[in-house]
Amino acid sequence: CGDLTGSRQRRCRRSLRPLAVVGAVATWSFLASSGGGLLAFGARKAPPEEPKPPPLLSLEFWQQPSQERLRASCALLTLAALAGGAAAAKRWKNVQDNRMLKRPYTIPEFGPDQRSKVALPVDCEAELIRIVTFIQDVILKPIDERLPGRPFEYDFHSFPFTPMVLVIGNHSSGKSTFVNKFLGKEVQQTGVAPTDDGFTILERRAADETEDGPTVLGCPENRPFGELQRFGQIFSGHLRRKRLQLPKNSSMPVNLQIVDTPGMIDLPANAGNESSGRGYNFVEVIRWWAKRADLILLLFDPDKPGTTGETLEVLIKSLTGLNHKFLVILNKVDKLDNSVDFARAYGALGWALSKVIKRKDIPQIYTMYNEGMQGPEGATTLPLKAFDLKRHEVIEEVMRVPQRHNDNIITNLEDTLRQAEMISTIVQVIRSRVRARLLRLQAWAATSILVPVIVAYQLWKVVAIHLAAQHAAEAEVAAAASRGRRSRMAASASGEGAAQEWELPGFWISVGAVVVYSLISAGVLRFLWAYFLQYQRELFLNLDRIFEETYADHFIHNDGEDLRARWQVVRGKLAGILLATPLFLMLPIIDPWEIQRMKEVQAKDMWYLRQLARQLRQSPASTK
Repeated sequence: CGDLTGSRQRRCRRSLRPLAVVGAVATWSFLASSGGGLLAFGARKAPPEEPKPPPLLSLEFWQQPSQERLRASCALLTLAALAGGAAAAKRWKNVQDNRMLKRPYTIPEFGPDQRSKVALPVDCEAELIRIVTFIQDVILKPIDERLPGRPFEYDFHSFPFTPMVLVIGNHSSGKSTFVNKFLGKEVQQTGVAPTDDGFTILERRAADETEDGPTVLGCPENRPFGELQRFGQIFSGHLRRKRLQLPKNSSMPVNLQIVDTPGMIDLPANAGNESSGRGYNFVEVIRWWAKRADLILLLFDPDKPGTTGETLEVLIKSLTGLNHKFLVILNKVDKLDNSVDFARAYGALGWALSKVIKRKDIPQIYTMYNEGMQGPEGATTLPLKAFDLKRHEVIEEVMRVPQRHNDNIITNLEDTLRQAEMISTIVQVIRSRVRARLLRLQAWAATSILVPVIVAYQLWKVVAIHLAAQHAAEAEVAAAASRGRRSRMAASASGEGAAQEWELPGFWISVGAVVVYSLISAGVLRFLWAYFLQYQRELFLNLDRIFEETYADHFIHNDGEDLRARWQVVRGKLAGILLATPLFLMLPIIDPWEIQRMKEVQAKDMWYLRQLARQLRQSPASTK
């Protein structure tokens, strides 16, 4: 059929199929015949029945010849290997399944022309809460629990939580006056001297009610307040909440809470450490409120534009990485006489901010005054109407807080993911470097300790061989002498033995050598351990260099300002982790697939959360 083509070749092959079947049957019959000879279609003698082999697990089976036992053993080993391979494959599959991100929600698929037509769920708020909770519980918390000190423990969101505005500033900067004017009711005490030393939460309700700190910490409507217990009883004694019945013309919405804070001052008692002197860590408390606030109003007085040490410390430590949330306000500009005074106050505040915000462009400074607090007409030559517009802009930002609440939650979650990814990456780099250096030092220690032992053993072996030869020669001489043979050969052998006498060292000499060698070995090990600890200290002191080397690929085509800004926030947390770890080898192992999952969430889930937040902003029911 090979010479044919096309349909002829196919017909030829079909005609040969019956012949192939007949040949196969004949071959099988030939092999199945008793004599193994020609094909016989007639009756044949039935083959003699062979005795059945004993069962595999019976004693008779294992008493058979060794060949049968070998076959059975090979079969059992094969079955065991197959079972072990199947178990290993199943375990590997389970591990891979556990590493896969199994979302309890479905991210809608979209194409280049479908971004504006994504099918979102009916209850977008419940979907957003479910996604945020899943990312925190499955992605972030397992890593945070392994890191020493849990650096992200208080960065997670708890639901429910009411949108919040945080008002901070120097004393007598007009914080309480601005709050009273916004509420439309005199609620907070005002004055030139510090009048309030606590944190006051203000909410609009149908009836007036005041709650103390311990009651606020157990509020079911704002679960994150329970985290404030870590700041101690003194802080809870300086915390209260006022639920107010406000006039109908008040601008304060119902779904908003305003936190009025104590004014920042310089006291002689806390000149060395601004965060102490109040009975609680004021800077950490401000950091907690700032992380959860949707808007931060930072007010300054023209008389003290950012000069207090406590204010500078809050800017450096509490508000780092939160520039997108705070508004810098130069308040009470109506107290300035003319444009020269205004320029001096504005320039002083800009200079103070430039010292703590390491950027060429400082945040926008809103210049305003509190409504109804200006002096008589003609007291100042400044254009107060222009400052009225700035005050209205600030109030509009406050009114937008309920709408931007979900966006702030997503932004904070994304920042936490990025920070956790960077910390995990740097921690693994440090751990791998320390492990490589320790392995190198262990190799050096083994070489420095074992090489002398091997050399001593070889010398001892040579001495023992020579001693054995010497004793054999002496025995031969003694035997010859006993038989009366004092031949020249015996004499020469005796002379050689005497000339090459070898002696093993004595007992105390051996003990002394072992002690000296042990001390030298201990000194070498101590030196190498001190070198290892010094290497750890060098790594700690050169964290910036490790960051640059780890992310060197990202700096090839751009300067990586985003990475460097994130590093400034992460560096303090990483330093705390390393200080809490005596040996960097004890740092937790964070697998690459865990870091990859964080990147995947940033690429896919964050986009979906933004779509949900946009839908909630556009929904009148959600806004209400």
